Amino acid sequence: MWGAIGWFGWTLGCVSLYFDRMNASRLESALDAWRADLEPARVRTDQETLTACMQNAGAVERNIPAVLFPKSTEEVRKLVLTANRFQAPVHPISGGKNWGLGSRLPVRDGTVVVDLGGMNRIREFDVRHRYAVVEAGVTQRELYERILGERAPLLLNVTGAPGDTSLVGNALERGVGYFASRADGLSGLEVVLGNGQVIRTGFGHFAGSRLTHLCRHGVGPSLDGLFVESCFGIVTAAGFDLIAAPEAHAVMISKIARPELLGDFIDALAALRRCGALNSVVHVGNRERTEIILAPLLLEQLHPGADGSDPALRRQMKERLAAEGFGPWSAVGALMGSRAQVREAKARVRAALKGFAKTIFLDDGTVALAKRLGRALNFIPWVRGREAMLAAVEPLYGLARGIPTDAAMKSVYWPVGETQQAGDQNPDHSHSGLLFCVPMLPADGAAARDAVARVESTYARYGFTPYITLNMVEDRFIETVINLAFDRNDPERVKAAHACNDELTAAFVRDGLIPYRVGVQSMGQVVDPADPFWQTVGELKKALDPNGIIAPGRYCP
Repeated sequence: MWGAIGWFGWTLGCVSLYFDRMNASRLESALDAWRADLEPARVRTDQETLTACMQNAGAVERNIPAVLFPKSTEEVRKLVLTANRFQAPVHPISGGKNWGLGSRLPVRDGTVVVDLGGMNRIREFDVRHRYAVVEAGVTQRELYERILGERAPLLLNVTGAPGDTSLVGNALERGVGYFASRADGLSGLEVVLGNGQVIRTGFGHFAGSRLTHLCRHGVGPSLDGLFVESCFGIVTAAGFDLIAAPEAHAVMISKIARPELLGDFIDALAALRRCGALNSVVHVGNRERTEIILAPLLLEQLHPGADGSDPALRRQMKERLAAEGFGPWSAVGALMGSRAQVREAKARVRAALKGFAKTIFLDDGTVALAKRLGRALNFIPWVRGREAMLAAVEPLYGLARGIPTDAAMKSVYWPVGETQQAGDQNPDHSHSGLLFCVPMLPADGAAARDAVARVESTYARYGFTPYITLNMVEDRFIETVINLAFDRNDPERVKAAHACNDELTAAFVRDGLIPYRVGVQSMGQVVDPADPFWQTVGELKKALDPNGIIAPGRYCP
């Protein structure tokens, strides 16, 4: 019997070795063909490029054999046809800054990465109809600078991520901006399907269409949603909605003093969203989340060049934030409209939160006045402290004006006491680990309380601090962002971090609170091959990508 088992194992080993060699041969042939499709310098297999691509804040391990750098839709089409010819799977990225969810990594080993960062043209910019057509590599900062350059009365739906993060890539991951979900603002997608065909969604496939980015659904079945969180094709360009700049605006900052008030706080904020008094996404963060965002910014103002790992300075920043009234939960949201509408909205917010939350409003006028007073009275220590706090908050206040900022990235490094390297906004290059758990919740106080209790108890068992943001995207649902910070230099903490994140995600799924996106290592927690929904996704995959060469395993059985 043992002889038979040994023979069977030897046979399996031989078969595996045969397929490994066959795959290696196919890859080498594909690389030669891709060098002809692009040019040799844009087909990279050197160790420096591959190592940089495989580094990631989540400490996930993947083997990547090559990185391709196309510069046009035609080059993407050619490389996809080549990938089909040699059965060489590819994984597209825009900026590759999907931190905490995999960064640049594909779901499966051996997948070649296609970096679309070189496709960075703004093809159209329509002020009257409030949209831009951008290629996959266009960043937040590039579109914002175009708005400034045109002096257009428009706002960009920014995220808290740095200015050099991509627009299309984030929207296709259903990223949530300061004002709304980004996926809802896409139109007229240009897509290279897995079979090599190029299609345009909505009205975009009609020659001379004047409605492609005005009415996103077109005529016939709406295909846009097929390419959000999917692996059917490579989106090379899309329309991206812009927002009309309002006559007046203000930013609400509201804080509660006791954690047991969270349920009432959420219910009141949901009511304010329903009545339109708050007309942006409302971001509600716990004390720990507020600290890691504001503490490094405040330290930078009070002690320029200081090391964020100094325990005494860290304690001092924490005490200063507590003195400013940042208690267990704080909320930030925007009020926009005419001057009369903003005045009315402020009154509604004050009335709704009176008695259990302390609320202030900032606008351009109050910020400018505070700066003038700070300069005039800077000789008073208390004033200097207030001036430093305003300077720390100002970049975050700018998000309400559609201004991208790199400031919030310091929050990734603060929990492990790491000092961010000058000029480097990429945590993939650090030892600061980051994982996200992002379940969706009803916009309901009881649901929020229960979810927070679950996070706190799970993190406590693993010895982690929960950094929680409850993003009220609409009046009916909340996108929860739970940051898990850990030291990537400590193998035991890496292992514990992944176990904690997996357990928490699984618990939320069991409770019917499904994450709206997952990391590359966690697809199995949402994709069930026995579910008719995912079976249908698999059938669509066969139709649009018959050889399965686009991002295998990504949101697909």
